[in-house]
Amino acid sequence: MKYNGIEFEAVVATPACGKSFLCDKYPEIFVDMDEVRLKHKYIVPKDITREEYEKTKGARKFEHRMKESEFIPAIYDLFDEKLRQGKILIASPHPEFYQYFQSRGIKFCLVYADKEMKEEIKRRYLKRGNPTDVAEKEYNKFESYYQGNIEEQRAAVKYAFGKDEFLEQILIKFGLKLP
Repeated sequence: MKYNGIEFEAVVATPACGKSFLCDKYPEIFVDMDEVRLKHKYIVPKDITREEYEKTKGARKFEHRMKESEFIPAIYDLFDEKLRQGKILIASPHPEFYQYFQSRGIKFCLVYADKEMKEEIKRRYLKRGNPTDVAEKEYNKFESYYQGNIEEQRAAVKYAFGKDEFLEQILIKFGLKLP
């Protein structure tokens, strides 16, 4: 993939831009690093729906599967294998994902919400089933998240998405061919 003449191999994308949707739609192409992290960290019920999962944000009561010192190396090994298989890694901006990309010299694009997206992001949180208090918490932190994304230096390239833009369309704009 390429944006502004810069090629990259993976994507770090902020919440409510369509990461889970994209990874669920094309599991043969993408790896949802958050989902892998979650399933190694916690014992997640196999029959949980995406909507039920979203409702657990902010109050997860899943039993822990592994300690962080155990699951981080395990997921790194899994990500390495997925890359060897030709999959594209899609992550949220968690420190362990930045560390993974940096330690392996993987160039990534940071996709984040444009400054005018504050109300839209809150609406997307609520639409996907997140609890109101989680949507409010994220709404109240939007400016600090936005500023952090502007200041982010580890990304090879950054893209601020606007209204009606979702990750699938953005990656197509970056030259990715999807079935």
